[in-house]
Amino acid sequence: MSWKPAKGLVDLLNHNWPVRKAKAFRNALVERDFRGRGVAEGLKFAEELRQTGSRRFCFVIAFNTPWVIDALTRAWQLYSSGMTLVVIDNSSDRTARVRIADICRARKIAYFGLPRNRESHPNRSHGISMNWIFHNIVRPLRPELFGFLDHDCFPTVPVDIAAAMEGKIVHGSKRPAQADPEAWFLWAGFCFFRFSAVQGLNLDFTPRFASGMDTGGGNWSLLYRGLGENDVSDAQKTAADLDFDGMEANHRMLGGAFFHVGGASHRKLVMTPRYRRLISDHVWETHLGGGESRLVKDP
Repeated sequence: MSWKPAKGLVDLLNHNWPVRKAKAFRNALVERDFRGRGVAEGLKFAEELRQTGSRRFCFVIAFNTPWVIDALTRAWQLYSSGMTLVVIDNSSDRTARVRIADICRARKIAYFGLPRNRESHPNRSHGISMNWIFHNIVRPLRPELFGFLDHDCFPTVPVDIAAAMEGKIVHGSKRPAQADPEAWFLWAGFCFFRFSAVQGLNLDFTPRFASGMDTGGGNWSLLYRGLGENDVSDAQKTAADLDFDGMEANHRMLGGAFFHVGGASHRKLVMTPRYRRLISDHVWETHLGGGESRLVKDP
């Protein structure tokens, strides 16, 4: 194993208490600033969602990858879960935003573009986007059920999330904290909540890296720690290994119903044009009935 002094120095600094406090203060300022922008637009959008008559909403945070939104919105049409899909766009690329909005318009899926997100860390960017949605859309909307799905996590068979939440407070993919044997969190890409149980909580979906918890870890102390075993519905994670012309990749299935590509916006293999084409073709041919309904031809 090669020695990487730069990485060692970064790790040492990140575990230094004053450094952690300074970074936490910085992150809180960024989150607070972002949450306070576009509030009026969020309230207006929440009212538009209320007018649909739906009481159950699944929010997907898009990020620069129209081809996954194309596949996801089609999958939702085929395998409706009884929840209304809403695409919230956190894309940094303006062209991607236009294409994603066009896809949602063509499929009659509710779409909302977030204010510019200045957070560069992908996990924190995702987390403060989820916070923005909860505080500026979900709270005024007051749904029965709401949740978040990763943009590259597609249902592949008929699913009923509301049924999975019967008698439960939360449903999702449960992950243990790496640095605290008692702590756990629901993976941010597959987590659903009963609003009546969390409406009074200041939910925080940002990571808690010091405790070994990724995006969503902030809710351990606010919500998850107080839940009993019967309050939680855990969607088991299993491997879905694929081999395309000798290129192997580890993907995941959640609850036996959702295929998670994983890293569609940032992982090196999935970001290569060749693999992106192969995985996209696989999803459409295997799960979405072929490419006739495909809107994005150049993933």
